[in-house]
Amino acid sequence: PPYQHLELAEPVEVEVFLQRLTDSVCSESFRFTYLPKDHDPYGIEAKRRKKPPGYMDHFAPLPAA
Repeated sequence: PPYQHLELAEPVEVEVFLQRLTDSVCSESFRFTYLPKDHDPYGIEAKRRKKPPGYMDHFAPLPAA
């Protein structure tokens, strides 16, 4: 689920659990960490934004005569 504040300045650790609607029984909770949007140590967001090569990008230009 989304965290209540979308603009995080630092990681926020929360506990998550499931609750059954029919009888309100809850599962065991587990820790989950929300990270700030700009926290991208592996460059994943940059890779997602990168434009895939087009058809013409596979051809090398001819040398000038």
